[in-house]
Amino acid sequence: MSPPLPPDESVRLHALHATQLLDTPPEEVFDRITRIVCTVLAVPISLISLIDKDRQWFKSSCGLRAAETGRDISFCGHAILADAPFIVEDAIEDCRFSENPLVLGEPGIRFYAGIPIHAGNCRIGTLCVIDTVPRKLEMQEVVLLRTLARAVEDLLYLRQASFDSIGQINSWSDNVAVEDLVDIQALKNLLLRDHLTGLPMRHAVDKAIEDWAARRGDGKEGGLLAVIDIDNLSAVNERLGHGIGDHLIAAIAGRLKEFCGSAQLPARIGGGMFALLLRGLPDFPAAVTRLKEIHEALNTPIVTGNFIIHSSLTTGYVPLHGHDAAARSLLDAAHDAVRQAKALGHGLICAYNRALGNLNHRSLEHDLRSALANNELFLVYQQKMNIETGGATGVEALLRWAHPQLGLISPAEFIPIAEESALIVQIGRWTLDKACRQARDWVDAGRTRFTVAVNLSPRQFLHGDIVDSVRMALARSGLPAHLLELELTESVAIDDVDRTIAIMHELKSMQVALSIDDFGTGFSSLSYLIRLPVDKLKIDRSFIAGIGDSSRSRAIVKGIIDISAGLGICVIAEGVETSVQADILFDLGCTEMQGYFFGRPVAPEKIG
Repeated sequence: MSPPLPPDESVRLHALHATQLLDTPPEEVFDRITRIVCTVLAVPISLISLIDKDRQWFKSSCGLRAAETGRDISFCGHAILADAPFIVEDAIEDCRFSENPLVLGEPGIRFYAGIPIHAGNCRIGTLCVIDTVPRKLEMQEVVLLRTLARAVEDLLYLRQASFDSIGQINSWSDNVAVEDLVDIQALKNLLLRDHLTGLPMRHAVDKAIEDWAARRGDGKEGGLLAVIDIDNLSAVNERLGHGIGDHLIAAIAGRLKEFCGSAQLPARIGGGMFALLLRGLPDFPAAVTRLKEIHEALNTPIVTGNFIIHSSLTTGYVPLHGHDAAARSLLDAAHDAVRQAKALGHGLICAYNRALGNLNHRSLEHDLRSALANNELFLVYQQKMNIETGGATGVEALLRWAHPQLGLISPAEFIPIAEESALIVQIGRWTLDKACRQARDWVDAGRTRFTVAVNLSPRQFLHGDIVDSVRMALARSGLPAHLLELELTESVAIDDVDRTIAIMHELKSMQVALSIDDFGTGFSSLSYLIRLPVDKLKIDRSFIAGIGDSSRSRAIVKGIIDISAGLGICVIAEGVETSVQADILFDLGCTEMQGYFFGRPVAPEKIG
């Protein structure tokens, strides 16, 4: 059931847009609140959700990757209809939500509680919690949510007050004595500078872009706007603590200030996200060259206290010329460039692809439907190595899409669309067939013990006839079943345990190997492990990223390795990017690994 519109909808939308929050980058002050909610209430998901005309957009999210959903399927759309807490103890039993795709599919909502957030007298969104199992909230938990929702409102007020104050100060500064300008600038710095890094905040970037646009003259001056994001900052915070995460942010900010001249403007615009405005260079290629130098300098280890943090940064950029000169449009494009770069890997630098940025969900789904028929999909393979023997034990097949107009589109862009549209079942069958045929070619070439791993999506595994699909792929290719490995995410394994176990036993009876991917990221990892007939576990890369710096990460990885050994399950470490990580893993008892340290995904003919 779609939520009805509030009677003050037009006034409410005006109040929402006046906050200038929609589509802004993450901000640590808001993210800290959703993390507190998840920790204290022991829920997997907490959101600060803003209800726009046709969507709900998440200013902060803890435990959910999506940035927004349609308003018509939102729980928060119901929560803004009144000031009272909106609580759904079991969505399956509630006729308003029992057929909701957010209940029947990802993220599998069973429990929801939302407290409205106000701007003035209007309810513009909610602070909400979500669980994948039915539950109740105690009165003191409701009081806590109310208190934190009021804290969000206070932050919104202070944020807006800061912007208004800057406007007032700018108008005053035009009519004051020269000797007072120093004091005025000090006050502006107090309002506009980030307390952790000392860098300007987003408002300074907006103003600088406006000033540049007003005086750009003949347009020959070279310049660009870049957004730089610390990869896996959340993993650093979780493994080493937020204090170390803050040290990392401050150290990156220090490097930015060191590498930037007076014509350049670095700013902190989110938790681990920075903007960099490069101006005054001879032309755009010169600006790109300078940005690449800065990017390379930032992507070196950070020493903080007793830790050496091997954290990478991803950079996206957009030229100041040839685009809408509005600050928001330029920042949006630079954010898209970062997202496009991250889709291809961490630590990369990427220019904004306007065509890909303008491509909407529906057109991408339309193109994806014809991609198979037009031979646009293909597989690359990443080797798994045994560090003890130095030889490859097999490969993982990874899906790619070469769009005829847009070029290479990352799986992060199209796999979620394939999942939502059920195209994933058809694409999954093709992937399975293609990988099995390639593996058979390797067998014929003499690699009789070389396995190929294929990822199975949740919809493909639980909603498609996966057993028959595997049986037919093996029959058509002639591949021995024991050389095929099927990878399931941990969330698939625990969503419908009894059905999952039944399907897994059928596959095991065919001698197919089964593995759990991203192990350690689910909610009940070890409790289900005993029941699942799996052959291998792949330790999630977030644990591997911190293994060189954190004794806690090493203890967790060691625990997974020891428990798996006791159950007769092989362990694979994924996301291994350095020799330090590989050496530590070997010392902990893990011999099979996969990651950029051993090689990136490549075409089948390049597998050595």
